[in-house]
Amino acid sequence: MPSWVAGMWSTLSARIRWLVLWATLPAVLLVVYQARAHRTDAIAVAEERALQTLQSVAGTQQRLIQNTRQFLQQLAAMPQVHDPSASQCGRYLAEVLSLNATYVNIGVPRADGELLCNARPLKAPVNVANRPYFQQTISGRDFAVGSFQVDRAAQVASVNFAYPVIPPGTQEVVAAAVAVVSLEWWSRRLTDLGLPDGAVARVSDPEGRVLARYPPDASELGAPFADGEFRALVLQTPQGQRQRTRADGTPELVVFQPLIEAGGKPVATMSLTVPLDNLYAEANRRMWTEMAFLLGGLVLSFAVAQVGVRRGVMRPLRRLMHATDELAEGRYVSRVPATGLQELTELGRRFDRMALTRQKAEAELRQSEENLAITLLSIGDGVIATDAQGRITRMNVVAERLTGWPLAQAMGQPLPEVFHIVNAGTREPQIDPVQLVMDRGQVVALSNHTTLLARHGAEYHIADSAAPIRNAQGQIVGVVLVFSDVSESYRVRRKLEDNEARFRTLTALSSDWYWEQDAQFRLTHVEGRADDRVVQEAALHMGKTRWELAAPGMSDALWEEHRALLERHQEFRDFEFERRDQQGCSYWVSISGTPVFDDDGVFCGYRGVGKDISARKRDENELRIAAIAFESQEGMIVTDADTLILRTNRAFSRITGYSADEVVGRSTSLLASGHHDKAFFDAMWASLASTGEWKGELWNRCKSGEVNLHFMAITAVTDQHRVLTHYVATLSDITQRAAAAREIEHLAFYDPLTHLPNRRLMMDRLQQAFATSARAGLQGALLCLDLDHFKTLNDTLGHDMGDVLLQQVAQRLTACVREGDTVARLGGDEFLVLLEDLGALATDAAEQAQAVGEKILAALNQPYQLASHHVHSTTSVGAVLFSGQGQTVEDVVKHADLAMYAAKTAGRNGIRFFDPRMQAAVTARAALENDLRTALEQGQFTLHYQVQVGCGKHVVGAEVLIRWNHPARGMVPPFEFIPLAEETGLILPIGLWVLQTACTQLRRWQDDPATAHLQLAVNVSARQFRQADFMEQVVAVLRQTGARPDRLKLELTESLALDNVDDTIAKMNALRALGLRFSMDDFGTGQSSLSYLTRLPLDQLKIDQSFVRNIGIQHTDALIVQTIIGMAQSLGIDVIAEGVETEAQRAFLERHGCTLWQGYLFSRPVPIEVLEHRLHSGLGWQVST
Repeated sequence: MPSWVAGMWSTLSARIRWLVLWATLPAVLLVVYQARAHRTDAIAVAEERALQTLQSVAGTQQRLIQNTRQFLQQLAAMPQVHDPSASQCGRYLAEVLSLNATYVNIGVPRADGELLCNARPLKAPVNVANRPYFQQTISGRDFAVGSFQVDRAAQVASVNFAYPVIPPGTQEVVAAAVAVVSLEWWSRRLTDLGLPDGAVARVSDPEGRVLARYPPDASELGAPFADGEFRALVLQTPQGQRQRTRADGTPELVVFQPLIEAGGKPVATMSLTVPLDNLYAEANRRMWTEMAFLLGGLVLSFAVAQVGVRRGVMRPLRRLMHATDELAEGRYVSRVPATGLQELTELGRRFDRMALTRQKAEAELRQSEENLAITLLSIGDGVIATDAQGRITRMNVVAERLTGWPLAQAMGQPLPEVFHIVNAGTREPQIDPVQLVMDRGQVVALSNHTTLLARHGAEYHIADSAAPIRNAQGQIVGVVLVFSDVSESYRVRRKLEDNEARFRTLTALSSDWYWEQDAQFRLTHVEGRADDRVVQEAALHMGKTRWELAAPGMSDALWEEHRALLERHQEFRDFEFERRDQQGCSYWVSISGTPVFDDDGVFCGYRGVGKDISARKRDENELRIAAIAFESQEGMIVTDADTLILRTNRAFSRITGYSADEVVGRSTSLLASGHHDKAFFDAMWASLASTGEWKGELWNRCKSGEVNLHFMAITAVTDQHRVLTHYVATLSDITQRAAAAREIEHLAFYDPLTHLPNRRLMMDRLQQAFATSARAGLQGALLCLDLDHFKTLNDTLGHDMGDVLLQQVAQRLTACVREGDTVARLGGDEFLVLLEDLGALATDAAEQAQAVGEKILAALNQPYQLASHHVHSTTSVGAVLFSGQGQTVEDVVKHADLAMYAAKTAGRNGIRFFDPRMQAAVTARAALENDLRTALEQGQFTLHYQVQVGCGKHVVGAEVLIRWNHPARGMVPPFEFIPLAEETGLILPIGLWVLQTACTQLRRWQDDPATAHLQLAVNVSARQFRQADFMEQVVAVLRQTGARPDRLKLELTESLALDNVDDTIAKMNALRALGLRFSMDDFGTGQSSLSYLTRLPLDQLKIDQSFVRNIGIQHTDALIVQTIIGMAQSLGIDVIAEGVETEAQRAFLERHGCTLWQGYLFSRPVPIEVLEHRLHSGLGWQVST
């Protein structure tokens, strides 16, 4: 670090000044940040204002286009323009133009483009056939918007709008109504914008020419943008906003978007440029003002901090530094004044206390040093103290004498230099005691064979120990060594050891054999019993080392460890290993040996003894196996013949909780639980007496008082005279296993929520009840219950509350029946009640079942308390009697279920007995379903057509109605099989067949001028329409048949249309894009929302026949019909009435604006042959009323 930088940080006052500077740095950064934020906010406000300006102009343009569309639509409907060649057409347009200042010209060119009808006089013939907007409105038969052009009639820059002219009663486009809007309108609009200072607004065409500008600049009008970069930006990007820099360096904001679009391309684009230099200047001025105020505050802060530091900090610190110097010199006499800051005052007081404490400690240390010196002089052992590095710091006079080192010379020397110790036998240097203490961190004693080599040549056998010296924190700061001269005692001990060796040698003669080895570990002598196999093989082993013999039965590691021990000349005892004799038989030996040295300490060899321990090894192995078996996972007990416990294993303690000490000597009766009677134990003792064993399950009481189930196996043990001596028992705890078995059984046959019997157990008991009733000639009853509206409760309160309700229902049901009756839960909210022994007469049984059913209804009708909810619930009960003869269990359950559904149909909260007519109805329905499944394959379906008539009683189309001509049933009406088809899903293939057949008929009609204009209406079921691939099916049918999509009308019901409105609208829009039309069938009978109705892309509403039938009878129905007609007219869609049967009904409908009818007044539904005959015969379509 440079010296000048270090100087800036070397003093406290300098650091405080830097601290003040750093404290103000965030404020400086905040000012800079706020300045940038102000600039960003200003630009954002400018962008927002520019966007609002453009959106305002664009909104006005959209309103202009919408108003122009409505204006031209109304103009095209006027009779005066239906003949553009007529002279009155131009006069009419001139009159209209004079009343509307929005447009500079109005014209009605013919379909060939010739403009003969124009509001302004034409100087020359004009043909607009080549204009794109004109071609679009003629071919597309819809409203069109043109691009920028110079109008040839008005001679002004303009945009043209067109709408097709189609006279009533025809489908031919004879002309187009055209309105011309001048672009001068934009100049007037730009004047009212109120633009920011320096801002420029322009309207340009697709080639980049300026059509309007504000502020006005005549030099730009009609010319391309002068700025090429600006022109490329506006032309290449239809809409957006950018910041850029002008050629003169001025920053500006550019915002632009299309005002008029035609064919997806902009016809006119508005752009707005706003200079940003004024915004930047304002933000910079504000930043520099704030920086000036901040700089003034910084200077003032520096001055105040400088004065405060000098008076409140530096002066007290200098006084404290002076006191510190005195204390370091050992002459602390002054005290730190208690003035200045509170913290510095407290620091001074603490410094005074520290100085006094140090002076006191130094005095105590001097006294301690004097006491230690006196103690060291009085000790008879040598004492040496070192530091943690092993350098000598103290010695007493005894240590000086024994080491030959005076203290003055020994001070600072490493301990091994002064305290030189070696092994008395090997003369090898001993481990440094300091290093040993530092490694172990505890007191250590040196070897008994340690010799101290004094400096003057003397040798002493010593006994010594070393201990760590620790400071107040427990850290080792040195080592103290205490040693004494034991040379005399060492010589006495050696003599005792020699005598002991002789004694051991003599004692070893009592072993199996005695052996000796020389210094090279060669076997030199073996002596022992003549029958010992080792002695017999001794001749083969003489002169060989032990590792030259056959490998012993031990691991290599253990053998190498023993060899290393021999080479270290150490004694060993009871070294056991396995060998093999000459016949290959295995046997175990144990040898012990001691090294032999001469008087000079030279190693001479080994001598020792050995034993054959094969028998002991066999006994140990058998005992080990028995011990392992006894300590198995099963509990074991050994008793005497009177069942007093002699021994237990650990597993017994784990199972019962009793330790071995707690049970040994006590009778096994301490485990008695009281769960078994005298007969049980008599049978157990009889089995033991006869067979010698007993196995079974026994309830025992553990130490904790808990009674557990144990599986026990007891064996009687006898001696060689077959006299009973012991009992040995094993036991294992099977409490949990038994409980699990019971739990599995409960789960298999009982409902886990209510703990009532489940379906399996109920069917078993019902089967038994059948057998009992048939055998005894008694009646029984089965009640089937189902909670009313249980799903609603689940959906509103949650499934947890539903479960609580089911549990309370189960409790109430159980309380309503006899103890021998059965209440079961089949699942969900469905229960069965089995009543048995109701008497021999069916009438009596029915009365009893009725009474129980009513009791159940009354009990379940009572309110339920579900947490904080007070809930009422009812149930529907179906009952059936059985006698067990001529019936099956499955039939009875099915009949009870049918009766329960009959009770629901009858209004719920009631009881119904099974009626055979119910079964007949179910059977008939099943047969009808079976026939319905084969009807389509066998071609039993046919279509009938009911015409739809318009004004003048002209046929405009027909509705397709399906009929089922069954070979046995005859003509089956739709109301009998359509609901069944909906329920079973057969409506899908049937609906697809109807659609294919109808489209095939449309394709045939297309080739006949008399029928080419007709539409066919096909009813679509909700299930069919909701199919994911419904649209693909319709497209595939149209492609296969070649039918025109605009001749196919799909009729939907209100419920279908309002179910998942967004999905319905998406499918309808996709199909309408192909040309299909949609009609809402049976309108008025559902619950249509007007908001949904306005969103649905409908072409037609069909008034339901129930309203039409009561016209002239029910005033309210007539009002509903009028309302539906008015609603349809306001939505701009057609309306048709079905079920028209009288002329009065038709006249009423026509009078109120409904001009499409369907009903028996015109025709009944007829086969296609009849329909086509009447279409081609010219017969009328009104039958006699």
